Amino acid sequence: MLTKNFPFLLPCNTGITIPATLRRLADDLDRIRAGTGPTAEEFASAPLIVDWRCVLTPVGLSLSGFVAGHPLLGNRPARTSQLWAADASGRWVRTLTRYYRLGISFDHAAFDDTDATEDRGGRRE
Repeated sequence: MLTKNFPFLLPCNTGITIPATLRRLADDLDRIRAGTGPTAEEFASAPLIVDWRCVLTPVGLSLSGFVAGHPLLGNRPARTSQLWAADASGRWVRTLTRYYRLGISFDHAAFDDTDATEDRGGRRE
């Protein structure tokens, strides 16, 4: 039986916060798709993650880095819950539980070098 190996799937173990979390995520994804999310207030209050890198986990893609201003974790190294949406201009991501403002990534220098090389027509100077 599935629940014997994975007891977290039992209805009694889903917790009262899961449905509310999923409703907030669905509402935010609707607003993101419509081009109206996150709001300026949501963006301003979102934790900042710097020195981040992508991590593929069994539950999906997440970010690992240094988080500042997180409502539960404060300021410390952390890994986000799985990613559900990302800003095309690289300013924010939406995870299962919240928005994060994106600071400089771990491999920022590598991205800058690649971008600069492409801007020069592929020549390195």
